[in-house]
Amino acid sequence: MGLSLQEQLLKAGLVDKKQMKKADHEKRVKHKKKRKAGGSFEDRDKLRLRQQQAERAQHDLALNTERNQQAQRKADQAAVQQLITANHLAVEEGDVAYHYVDTAGKIKRILIQQDVADKLSNGRLGLAISAGELVLISAETVNKILHRDRDALVAYNDPTQEEDEYPTDW
Repeated sequence: MGLSLQEQLLKAGLVDKKQMKKADHEKRVKHKKKRKAGGSFEDRDKLRLRQQQAERAQHDLALNTERNQQAQRKADQAAVQQLITANHLAVEEGDVAYHYVDTAGKIKRILIQQDVADKLSNGRLGLAISAGELVLISAETVNKILHRDRDALVAYNDPTQEEDEYPTDW
């Protein structure tokens, strides 16, 4: 094997043994201080910088996720409004009072025909608001809307979630 750099410099006469020992001593002292201090200031700064970058990346990821969710909600609401406007039926006045709870939590009443009231009660029709007025929508459209935005519906009696009014296990 070849000689180390120090040995080569000593052999060439560029340094003497005293200088070699001094360099070794300084190297050991520097290494010992580094171990004792837990790293140099540069290492601490690099570590702090990496931590800040990681925190910033995590914060940016959370913001992007939130923005994506908001954009998805907005797109779903637009799709729901498009479904409602494309598939709505006009509410014709009749002689039967139908009561429902609106989006503000108030009980409202509309006068409709008997067959429409029956369909609303059985879950074959639903109520929604389109362009500020109350409209009827079919059950198929209601199911599509339920997958996107439940808040767009004003009233819908889901026949799959009906419970028996009277207990059968007496």
